[in-house]
Amino acid sequence: VLATSFSLLRLPKMPELRDKLGKLNFTPAGPEINIHAIQFKDKQRESARQKRLKAELAAGGKNAKQIKAEQRAAERIQKQKERRSNEIAKGRNPNKKRGKQQRIFDEWDELAKEERLYKKLRSNKITKSEYDRQMYGDKDDDLAAESD
Repeated sequence: VLATSFSLLRLPKMPELRDKLGKLNFTPAGPEINIHAIQFKDKQRESARQKRLKAELAAGGKNAKQIKAEQRAAERIQKQKERRSNEIAKGRNPNKKRGKQQRIFDEWDELAKEERLYKKLRSNKITKSEYDRQMYGDKDDDLAAESD
């Protein structure tokens, strides 16, 4: 309870806590939170932390393997969340397993949509920014506008 009240994401590695780890009422932060990406407010401490993190990753020791594994797990969970939100946005049940044939049909539908949008762009019925927005969504529209 004390660790939760201090908003700890992970318990420190201390010999006093090793034998009591199972008895504590504490759940550490999941892999969706990248602990190593949290920055210090103090710029000097943050630069020192960045140097130390780079040195650990370059050394390739036990900590580097753990850091990389945590980052891969966080990326995997983020991709799953994005995929799930895309399925929900399309009006599908993300929990339902799809067969190979259904996935093929979905890919053909996606291709047909892209082809229709491209034809509209070629015939100047829609603008390039509108095309980008419909193809890639709102978040990539800002990036496309900057590159024009």
